[in-house]
Amino acid sequence: MAKLKSNQKREQIFHAGLKLFAENGYSKTTINDIAREAGVSFGTVFTYYENKAALFRACVTEPLDEFRQYMLTANEELESITLQKLKNLVGQHIDFFMEKEHYLRVIQYVIGQPYRFDEMEVLDEFADEFRSFIQHIVKTGMDKGILPASSPEEVSYGYLAFLMGMRLSFTDQARAHQTNAFKNQALRLFGL
Repeated sequence: MAKLKSNQKREQIFHAGLKLFAENGYSKTTINDIAREAGVSFGTVFTYYENKAALFRACVTEPLDEFRQYMLTANEELESITLQKLKNLVGQHIDFFMEKEHYLRVIQYVIGQPYRFDEMEVLDEFADEFRSFIQHIVKTGMDKGILPASSPEEVSYGYLAFLMGMRLSFTDQARAHQTNAFKNQALRLFGL
């Protein structure tokens, strides 16, 4: 029970930090603001994170594990890929990215200041992994005849940029018609 409560507090602090870093940036976010947003005491933040920099690093790097797991699960299905499975995968990516507004805003903040944050290297590695995953999808789709001939590398760059830009371009929650429009545009990147 104590471990569950401890994990819950850590999650509260993490999500409060993620939200505030996304809204205010690193410099304007204070530990006091994070504690207030999380509903914990100032000192409790330090029970889980050594300092603000450690919390920020966690906010940038920990969600990547969820993204990686998501990719690995989809990667297992590639050998039996069909046009419908590809459409479903693109739809899942759109939905997943639309849910991650705060995280993507923090990523954009780091990308906008690459020499300021050490986390940039981790983000670059992940971007390379994601593009490689998309390239594998495109190559497999072309081999199976469900995708037209194209440059897998170009598709991977365009698709990642599209996913990031799609979520960051809208401040409100996705409406069904927007989400469907995004899915249609994403499929066009694959030549569909």
